[in-house]
Amino acid sequence: MGAFDFPSAPEENFRAFMRQAEQLEGERLAGAIPKEYFEPRVSRGLIGFAVSWLLYAGAIAGVAYAPSPLLWIPLWIVAGLGGWGLHCIAHDCGHGSFSRSRRLNHTIGHISLLPLIYPFHAWRHVHNMHHSSTNHLELDTDWRPVPAGMFERMSLWDKTVYVSTRTWAFWGGTINYWAESALRPGFFPKAGQRREVRRSLLFVAAVTLPYAAVLVYFTGFTGLLIYFVAPWIATHAWFSATTLMHHSASDIPYLTAEHWTRNASRLLVTTDYVYPRWLLFLTHNISIHTAHHVAPVIPYYNLPKAQETLKARYPGMVRERRFSFTQMWDIVRHLHFYDTESGYYADLARNKVEPKTAVPSAAKGTP
Repeated sequence: MGAFDFPSAPEENFRAFMRQAEQLEGERLAGAIPKEYFEPRVSRGLIGFAVSWLLYAGAIAGVAYAPSPLLWIPLWIVAGLGGWGLHCIAHDCGHGSFSRSRRLNHTIGHISLLPLIYPFHAWRHVHNMHHSSTNHLELDTDWRPVPAGMFERMSLWDKTVYVSTRTWAFWGGTINYWAESALRPGFFPKAGQRREVRRSLLFVAAVTLPYAAVLVYFTGFTGLLIYFVAPWIATHAWFSATTLMHHSASDIPYLTAEHWTRNASRLLVTTDYVYPRWLLFLTHNISIHTAHHVAPVIPYYNLPKAQETLKARYPGMVRERRFSFTQMWDIVRHLHFYDTESGYYADLARNKVEPKTAVPSAAKGTP
């Protein structure tokens, strides 16, 4: 298939992955999950919505009343966690799993994405592109590596953004994602999508611009930075770190159209990190991500049970790992380019990164 006929020299790791993918051909993955797990409870979703708004707003109030600026950074991190939790609520709204009401889903989704200044429909449409082509080398929109040869043909600016957001500035990867698609209705191919994105942009502008003006009037530009911009960056840091680790692993390949299959993209290519209970609660089970890819309409509070059914039906195929900063460090240190020979990764020096299977979580279920 021309320039994208990769990998050219697949190793046993790649062949083993493809054998697993072949085992899933013809399987109806979502059929393994009981139907009752698909039913939303709006009251439960609203509790999560309220918890995340309280965390976000409470941390910003804490910045205002903090006795020392030394407390600002931890409070910004907490505000970012609240903002990320709100994004996770919007995530359910975008997939129609918050409620059966399309209008309620869109209303809560728009409000939840305000801390990110993210137009809801822009995020929804680009996120659906990711779901329809997860780990597809040509089509995925999330953390897709490029071959080193393609990188060499990029502009200097694009090279700088690519290298920085995959290394020292990984925390800003979703800021770049936002800049490319959130504010550009023309990014989307369908007229209906563009109309929806324009409406979302108008809503964000109608809320954000007066809010920013009031902040500047009462607190100056310094207040705008510490009460809005810093929490916005912190929310993106949570967003970037979480999605990067979900979709980057030395032993999980990105696939060209020749090798990509829908079932493999749903079940085999996501790494789910086991969080402490409190963090699972505040992030609305976003780390239980394989079950979400298999059945995006499952509400977040039913994902743990859905994940267990998938693990029982497809033993050894659901990737669960205990979170560690060492794993994040390995990703930003080594996983930079798509290696066209092996189908896996190469580092900035163009050295092939050997696939290293992570040690599975010892826990049978989610803690």
